[in-house]
Amino acid sequence: MSRLKKLTINNLFSLKGKVALVTGANGILGTVYVSTLLNAGAKVIAIDKNKTDALVKSLKIDYYHNDVELENLHCFSLDITKEKEVASFFHDVLKNQSWFKGSLDILINNASLVKQVGNSDLSDAYDIFENQGAEDWDPYFKVDLIGALLMVKGSVVLMKSNGGGSIINISSTYGNVSPDQRLYDSLITPENNHRIEKPIGYSISKGAVLNMTRHLATLYASDGIRVNTLTPGGVFANNPESFVKEYSRRTPLGRMSSRTEYAGAVLFLSSDASSYVTGSNIVVDGGWTAW
Repeated sequence: MSRLKKLTINNLFSLKGKVALVTGANGILGTVYVSTLLNAGAKVIAIDKNKTDALVKSLKIDYYHNDVELENLHCFSLDITKEKEVASFFHDVLKNQSWFKGSLDILINNASLVKQVGNSDLSDAYDIFENQGAEDWDPYFKVDLIGALLMVKGSVVLMKSNGGGSIINISSTYGNVSPDQRLYDSLITPENNHRIEKPIGYSISKGAVLNMTRHLATLYASDGIRVNTLTPGGVFANNPESFVKEYSRRTPLGRMSSRTEYAGAVLFLSSDASSYVTGSNIVVDGGWTAW
């Protein structure tokens, strides 16, 4: 048994000297995770398929990080579904960075294939099941599962050499329970009068994340690598009023979450505060799955 550290809140939650990697860093929650890790003192490797200019801008405007704090942020463009590209990133790109000393302590598998309700036309992505095929389901599995596994594969090698680490896989309430498809009936309008459904590919992939976490947690426990799932609920992102009303009515707390309400859970799972937590699913959904 390791020697006990002095028990203080600062020690428990500090990430000073840690190196963290976040996929899907440009996303609505990715920016929160990156900001949380930076605030706690970590160096952050921010990965996204798209350009990361928007991430830096968001961190300055929305989360008030200054240029000194952002010196700990290192952004890269990467398609996590491409096995050779991911391998090259870990074997070549990172090793050529002067600030990177071969240490990785935290991986947040946040990248996901999802379209926010209200921010885009959902008629294709949310088409009914009978109209879907393999080409509709496969992208969910490639990003949420294959991409996540490739990132874990590259990360655990570094974590093993470092004596351990923390991996956080992001699921969804729809990985725990089935979507209430009646919720999406609120989006039917005279201009868009056909039924839409939350895609089954999303539910399957997010459900699989839970057992992926349990498998990896037991596989790497002896290496000091903890693996957990964070399950967020619906995040308000300027969604249509009708959707927000129906979602809120189904949630015990009576509202959707704000983006920043997952920062505490991420910090907990990333830090020594959760040193005896692995194989778990931390649900932060306003009570959605409680009834």
